Amino acid sequence: MEAKVSAPMNWNWQLGESATLPPSTGRADRKSLRALIDQATSDSVDESDEHAGLLSMIREEVACPFRARIAGEDVECVRFEWPKNGYGLNAVCKSDSRTSVVDIGRLEWVEPRPKGHEWIEAYFAWRDLVS
Repeated sequence: MEAKVSAPMNWNWQLGESATLPPSTGRADRKSLRALIDQATSDSVDESDEHAGLLSMIREEVACPFRARIAGEDVECVRFEWPKNGYGLNAVCKSDSRTSVVDIGRLEWVEPRPKGHEWIEAYFAWRDLVS
């Protein structure tokens, strides 16, 4: 059975919009994302701490493995990795032929979305706030 792609996760999203939520995202959705960001970063003293807090919440709350796509190819995201330097988040994905480590922004959501996917949305929203 082929997985249905619901929306791409994309780093090139517009200010104030989530990468995978439609452009008509309402104020309540943005408030929900802001609440998640605040929850993950409440004890942070700088952007580096905020980044670490959000990545920790993603590791704790997003259920892996989950199905996704990379450039149209069905994959299974088995875990997340922090980059060695700087900000970012990598997804470790397995397909029939190989294992790939890709920037989270290259993934496309597949229904059903994983439990905790809103934390990834909050991460994209945070990136918008600090850039």
